Amino acid sequence: MTCFFLDTAHNALDYIECIHAILKPGGLWVNFGPLLYHYADQHDQPQLEFSWETLEKLIPKMGFEFLTKETRETSYTQNRTSLMQMRYMCKFFSARKLNLKS
Repeated sequence: MTCFFLDTAHNALDYIECIHAILKPGGLWVNFGPLLYHYADQHDQPQLEFSWETLEKLIPKMGFEFLTKETRETSYTQNRTSLMQMRYMCKFFSARKLNLKS
């Protein structure tokens, strides 16, 4: 399970490779979160910023099969009684690690 996680990487492909490496064949990966890319405004911190459309194509090429793909709206660390409310459009998906033989 990864939650508000993929966009914390300098290169999300590194995270996807790691998740693939630790899951057993047939293992399930569930993800929820936005793609805000934490280092986007830090010019001394290089970061690859993949769109969802790109990740949606790359994840299967990295050995996963999508089972579900949705966009869900949510809040994150906010005071429900505050007049200021921040909302995030998040990608929720589940993917199974394929049983690929080398």
